[in-house]
Amino acid sequence: MKSIFVTALISAAAMTLVAACTTSQPIDINQTSLEKTSPFETPTPKSFAMGAGLYRDTQYGMPAMIPHDVSTMKITRDANPCMMCHGNVEKIDAPKVKGQPAAMPSSHWTKVDGKLVMAPSRHECMLCHAPQANVEPLVPAVH
Repeated sequence: MKSIFVTALISAAAMTLVAACTTSQPIDINQTSLEKTSPFETPTPKSFAMGAGLYRDTQYGMPAMIPHDVSTMKITRDANPCMMCHGNVEKIDAPKVKGQPAAMPSSHWTKVDGKLVMAPSRHECMLCHAPQANVEPLVPAVH
């Protein structure tokens, strides 16, 4: 008698569970993520100003961003158009001047037969340096 009662109780619980699972309840899409906002909203980050010192365009150790269009510049084995503006040997490691192209740093050069030339590992500039998107900066530069 006891086993029939336990079997009936387990069967009733199983049927209730199956019925609960088959009931279609709408899912709130906003509750399906760990984010606190809707997945259909594009958050807009708030910009802030750096109060102490100069703001670097890139973090220390990161390659500088390219601030101009490079879509027509094609670097080949025999030619590197970046060198026309950034290959000035006299300005190696010189301070940056606003509005003037920065010369490649000394880490990008090597000596061959006593002559300073661009290091072969630095020939393809866009392996490290990426062009900037045409968007407003999130953090304004403080100069």
